[in-house]
Amino acid sequence: MNGVIAVKDGRITYVGANKTFEKVRADVAVEAKGKVAMLGLINCHTHVSMTLFRGMAEDQPLDTWLKKTIWPLEAKLTSNDVYNGALLGCLEMIKSGTTCFGDLYFHEDAVAQAVKDIGLRTVLA
Repeated sequence: MNGVIAVKDGRITYVGANKTFEKVRADVAVEAKGKVAMLGLINCHTHVSMTLFRGMAEDQPLDTWLKKTIWPLEAKLTSNDVYNGALLGCLEMIKSGTTCFGDLYFHEDAVAQAVKDIGLRTVLA
């Protein structure tokens, strides 16, 4: 398919066939042959800072994993730890096409700061 997506001032102004759009001049053109344009994804349930715990004791049953591994580690988390974990999680979401997420965790003010610094959208609880 030969199509065009036009963006002006950060907003999509046109999506459609290239031949319909030929009269408009662009300051920047991006060749995207073989690419897919899609809407941003929304992750409705995260504990984004838990990216810090990825791979820890994954062979344990859920109850054991939570009580013996995760909860003791979470009790030691600082606001700075949560901020850095949120930055990592946000970068991973951006890389995968996620533009908005819902999060609930500890030190949510640190998550809010990470989201603000990185430029995603979020709903925090």
